Amino acid sequence: MSNVNILKANKNHKDFIIHANRVINNVNNTNQSNNIEQNIEKDYFCENPKFKCLIAEMDNMPVGMIIYSYFYWANDGQVLWISQMFVEEEYRKYGVFFKLIQALRKENEDIKIVSCATGNENKRMQKILRYYGANEIDLKFYYKQI
Repeated sequence: MSNVNILKANKNHKDFIIHANRVINNVNNTNQSNNIEQNIEKDYFCENPKFKCLIAEMDNMPVGMIIYSYFYWANDGQVLWISQMFVEEEYRKYGVFFKLIQALRKENEDIKIVSCATGNENKRMQKILRYYGANEIDLKFYYKQI
């Protein structure tokens, strides 16, 4: 686990972020789109990024990531929204996910609520979220492109 390095994503990680997004969409059985490919430059690699991204590297190769941002929930205050979490399958037994979560917590010490969503089919992520003490809530998420 000691050879896992966590850093903020840079342009060298662009292809990995796009790859991870495709894998996540496939696992969650969500509609595939190329929006992240089309928008990553203006949404992340810009002066005012719309999201943050931590990358886990082993031997200078990206093997995992967390994409997140913030929103305000009237009942709870500021919420850290985890958009995506991903670790390459062959690196899932090396503590990569733990290191990413550890770095995320350190970077966001003042945040008291973390939220995310996962597809019904993504049983592995649901198990991980329960392991970390997350509770499933009974809300429906709606999505509309405008």
